[in-house]
Amino acid sequence: MKSRPICPRCESERTDTLTRSPVPGVWEVYHCEACFFAWRSTEPDFITDPAKYDPEFKLSREQLDQSSVMPAVPALLKR
Repeated sequence: MKSRPICPRCESERTDTLTRSPVPGVWEVYHCEACFFAWRSTEPDFITDPAKYDPEFKLSREQLDQSSVMPAVPALLKR
């Protein structure tokens, strides 16, 4: 059995396979349950490899703990 990939963005092991190619073994799309990042297995290694993922776009455990799943919704403007 193939092991789950580690999320390149937050290095979480909580990932799922969202979908697979209709042609077996060509590609898969993965999804991270922690930071909601999604990527294809055919992406270049600077996207799929956590060690090569751009540090500017990485999320730390602290950032994930402080973030909200729902974005803040501004108050409605009265006209």
